[in-house]
Amino acid sequence: MHTQNILQATTGQHAGAVRIGFNHGYAFDGDSVRLDAELLVDNPDATADQEWALQLWACETPFAGEPVPGTKVAELPVGQLDSLNQSWVSAFTAALPPAGHAEHSMVLVLASGRDGRFDAVQDFANFPRAESFMQPRLAGASGFSLGEQSVGMHVESLENPRASDNLSGTLSLELWALAAPYAAGMPDGTQLAAAQLGSLAGQHSWQDLDLTLPLAARPVGTWHVALLLREWTASGYATRDFANFSLPVSWTADEEPGATSEPVKAEPAAEPVAQPKKAGKTAPKAATKASAKSAKAEPADTTSRVSINTAGKTELAALKGLSKTAAAAIIAARPFKTIDELLTVKGIGAKLLDKLKGNLSL
Repeated sequence: MHTQNILQATTGQHAGAVRIGFNHGYAFDGDSVRLDAELLVDNPDATADQEWALQLWACETPFAGEPVPGTKVAELPVGQLDSLNQSWVSAFTAALPPAGHAEHSMVLVLASGRDGRFDAVQDFANFPRAESFMQPRLAGASGFSLGEQSVGMHVESLENPRASDNLSGTLSLELWALAAPYAAGMPDGTQLAAAQLGSLAGQHSWQDLDLTLPLAARPVGTWHVALLLREWTASGYATRDFANFSLPVSWTADEEPGATSEPVKAEPAAEPVAQPKKAGKTAPKAATKASAKSAKAEPADTTSRVSINTAGKTELAALKGLSKTAAAAIIAARPFKTIDELLTVKGIGAKLLDKLKGNLSL
């Protein structure tokens, strides 16, 4: 659902058959949004062989039919429209706002399509007020440092600007190596390190987070680095905020995990082993001091095994008995110190883990 895209109007034989009426709107409620629209059917015959959906977009600028960068926040299928001249749609659907805390121009789109794919824009309506989403966010300076076997991450402040009674889902800080700077959606790259921080109450913050974690992978090539703040929702982890770093990192094929190399730092760099300070609410203790010295060496016979810390979703899901959903959950919960920690991942029980152990490595 959460995709960075280009919103643009399309023309075709059904264009103008249905219009969004004067009465329309949206209302967020947590991770859901209610879409309301009066749909005016001007040409009933042209709607018979089409399916329809309402979409809510967050765009950089108001939409006028020309291509505009934006994020599809929600989509509500409404099926086929009957021969009546007027239909009213009002229902809740899942919502995933764009990451970051910039203001967005909100656009209600009526799209048509088939088989659950709605990519033909038939009508649209811009809302007059810009929207800035209240989500957990990074504040102040952020940085990272790379050592031989460890990653340091520093965040000056992590805030939850929501109402005081609005406790966040579990928050996770993740460092990723990406082919391009992060923009939206699920990151397409390699996770270098991750730390689950716990939940943060609304109107509270954590200050001066300094985390040291095992380096989970050394992908060959030159990469952009991004720090992602992600929150657990009913649909899994969603990216709430991010910081792209200008300094790229590189690894060559002959660099082994234990090879000696100079640490790479991004300014402002993190001091990797300092404990977080109290501010508003005590900073999370989990994963704040995971020394690289505690990382276990790989057994000598793991060449044909699948690494739970570096393997991709497709490679993990290829293991017999492991679903794609469980594979995605493993990636989101990285890094692991032991294979037995997989028991904390949703969808993996003791029996399944016993069957998989012979095919897994760290």
